[in-house]
Amino acid sequence: MIQSKVSDEPFDRLTNLCAVMTDALDEALEVEREQNRGSDTDLTDVRTIVFLEDDEGSGIVTHGYPDTKEAMASLIMHLKAIFETQGMTLDFIGMPDSPEGLTP
Repeated sequence: MIQSKVSDEPFDRLTNLCAVMTDALDEALEVEREQNRGSDTDLTDVRTIVFLEDDEGSGIVTHGYPDTKEAMASLIMHLKAIFETQGMTLDFIGMPDSPEGLTP
């Protein structure tokens, strides 16, 4: 079973590696900003989701998103695109979270 933990800071090996990757992205964006100083190019809109896994578990870090819901929506859209490139369809169906939500 996957154990979930939410934190603003890395808390294990994999989330630390994810953070290193997002730090590298920030550094690359800073170089890009310096190179494009004075241009109309907006370099603040870059967002990423980094997934890592090993034989023991997994780690995920969202970076640059205004909130977790925005990151989840982006993830779903990317999953849908991945399925489509493989000739498959990914559909989501809303399900009630309790029996009271079911209608006869």
